Amino acid sequence: MFVSRLSALNKLSYGGKAESLNRMITAGLPVPEGYAVAAEAFEDGRLCSQAEKELAVVISCLSSRYTYAVRSSALGEDGADNSFAGAYETVLDVPVDKIFEAVRTVASSVFNERAAVYSGERNAEHGKISVVIQRFVRPEFAGVLFTVDAVTAGTEYMTGNYVKGVGEALVSGEESGSTFRINAVRYSFEGEDELRPYGKKLFSYAKKITDIYKCPQDIEWAIADGKVCILQARPVTTLHKNNTDAFDINDSLCGELLLSKTNVGEIFQRPVSPVTYSALRVIIDTLGIPLVSNVCGQPYLNISGLCSMIMSFGVSKEKAFNMISELAGGIPQGIDIPVYPFDKKTFFKKITKLLKNTVMKKKSSADFGKNFRSRIAEVGNDIISQIKNISSVNELEKIWDGKCVPYMNKTLSAIATGLSLKSLFATREKLEKLCGSELADRLLSDCSENGNIESTGVLLALDDVANGRMSREEYIVRYGHRHADEMELCLPYPYEDADFPENAVSDYIKTGIDAYALKNAQEKRYKEAVEKFRKEYPSKAAWLDKLLRKYSTAVYKREAVRSEALRLFCVIREYLLKAGELTGLDDDIFMLYIEEVASLLKGDRSIKEKIALRRRNYQRQLEMPDFPSIICGRFTVEEWEQSGRASGYYRFGETNNDEKSGTVRGVAGSCGQAEGRVRVLSSIDEADTFEKGEILVVQAANIGWIKLFPRAAAVVTDIGAPLSHAVIVARELGIPAVVSCQCASGAFRTGDRVRVDGTLGIVTRID
Repeated sequence: MFVSRLSALNKLSYGGKAESLNRMITAGLPVPEGYAVAAEAFEDGRLCSQAEKELAVVISCLSSRYTYAVRSSALGEDGADNSFAGAYETVLDVPVDKIFEAVRTVASSVFNERAAVYSGERNAEHGKISVVIQRFVRPEFAGVLFTVDAVTAGTEYMTGNYVKGVGEALVSGEESGSTFRINAVRYSFEGEDELRPYGKKLFSYAKKITDIYKCPQDIEWAIADGKVCILQARPVTTLHKNNTDAFDINDSLCGELLLSKTNVGEIFQRPVSPVTYSALRVIIDTLGIPLVSNVCGQPYLNISGLCSMIMSFGVSKEKAFNMISELAGGIPQGIDIPVYPFDKKTFFKKITKLLKNTVMKKKSSADFGKNFRSRIAEVGNDIISQIKNISSVNELEKIWDGKCVPYMNKTLSAIATGLSLKSLFATREKLEKLCGSELADRLLSDCSENGNIESTGVLLALDDVANGRMSREEYIVRYGHRHADEMELCLPYPYEDADFPENAVSDYIKTGIDAYALKNAQEKRYKEAVEKFRKEYPSKAAWLDKLLRKYSTAVYKREAVRSEALRLFCVIREYLLKAGELTGLDDDIFMLYIEEVASLLKGDRSIKEKIALRRRNYQRQLEMPDFPSIICGRFTVEEWEQSGRASGYYRFGETNNDEKSGTVRGVAGSCGQAEGRVRVLSSIDEADTFEKGEILVVQAANIGWIKLFPRAAAVVTDIGAPLSHAVIVARELGIPAVVSCQCASGAFRTGDRVRVDGTLGIVTRID
């Protein structure tokens, strides 16, 4: 059959438009029913005899009371990469007796100049065409609706235009019509009152169409007899698409987002390798939380994603950001955070599936025994031992699904259930309201009620080893997985170095610093702050004890869970090292994605062809400068450089707004004041140049930088938040700190003298 109903297309070629209409009809959307003539029915733009007979039968069944719309549906038209919009002919309001003629007109347009020029510019194939025949809708209003901003890629609002009557003049560009927009996150309609009654229905249909195609859509619609109908929908082909095959990733071009290096930038202080990027994707997909975005290899915290997720539960945008502010750090005033529709149903499905891993009673080959959360390191080390003893590709493939994946899921479950988010995020706000920010900061400076937190423990344990209170072997077991790039899979962990921890202990001894003396001095200041609070607010003494106890426990658990969860990356790295050894790829294995490694082990050698291009792109990303601490909207290196190469905050379309006055404002991290000479460090490899009493200024400070803290008079970072590791350790050691300055590493130079006010969050150059 060359002619088929749109709702029941057969296996012939019907082109993008007909297939799209078929999907929407099947999904229950109000699309005018009709027929499609397959591309195989045409020879040199003419219908074959069998197709003519079939079309004649169809036409004889059509009512002469109606007219019809005859449109093209070429192969490749209205596809994900090419639209061919306006390239082919459309004939509207066609009487029954003129349908044959209209079909010939549309079919012959495959040879016209517009289609040839379009296909040449887009390097797209054309030449085969199908034709769609639908009942013509004579509308009161007709228009288009974009589910995404085609320039900014923002999806918070759907935008549209419409005209009275037939919409052909609008879609052809002859008229601009009236505009309207719909808030897609929390429904609201902005536009003319005449269209308002149909706004919710339009929104509902547009949302459903986007869900069907999983990408932004350009939708043509009409309103006839008081009802909304959908005429066609096509992907918005002008938007950027990440090229994962080439490892050419820039999430800022795929949607309007507010991105920050806070927390994420502290962990990843260099561009991530392809395999690390893929591991993060697997973890994020498993959790269902839009945590991290990738901009040309440099990871960012997705503030828009987190706020969108929280808002899906009915929370306002302002409150949503306040809830994550201690995680996200400061952002410039006046910024309207871009948000987007978030599917909380999918999130619930993923998180429920994940949490079931912690309560599964049924034993399996990957049963790790009881009390898994306290045994993450033990189980991980056992899997690593098994991996190291594997001698065949087949064994390695089996251990991934049999042990590694279950271990990952159980570890992520332990993270999801092991955090007290309420105590972490709400305590500071409660204290500041009562006693002000300075006293609140001092009260939150000690979290050692349950023992030394992991971030501080790395430093204190060096003192223990140096003074014989801890063996070198025990230090390797406890902290051999902690370093500045501990989540980058292509870099070795300290425990892989035969000279570890001798070098670490030796470096600590050379500093002449007593870490415990600093810790004890800070604990004394903390106790003084508690006594001050009790004197000023005696009725709140018991309340304070309970609040601080919960906060200390929450911070301790968060640091402990995070440290232990890093064992997961050790397991993955050992698996990759063994895969590289057994396949002969060696370090090239890090240029593949996790799922590709599994395919490689199953015998798919074609994956190796992707390695060379990815390595070139990865090397190019390693050579790029550090991008801004905060990005809002689309970001490309070229646009950034043209705008002045801001190091702090970059917004698409704005010029460099870094402060040049000698005063940089950030977020108060650890209270106290200090003056001294600045030392700007861009890498932990420059640590030897840092001298005692200097002001440490870095883009971000993670656990790898902690060894410098005892020497520092103060710490200043471009990115960071009250709950970041640098801040927690600075408080524990009594070192003033200002974080989230956005541009401190660019505003100051080594040798500048500055005053750091960790209470007010201000760093000032001293003339």
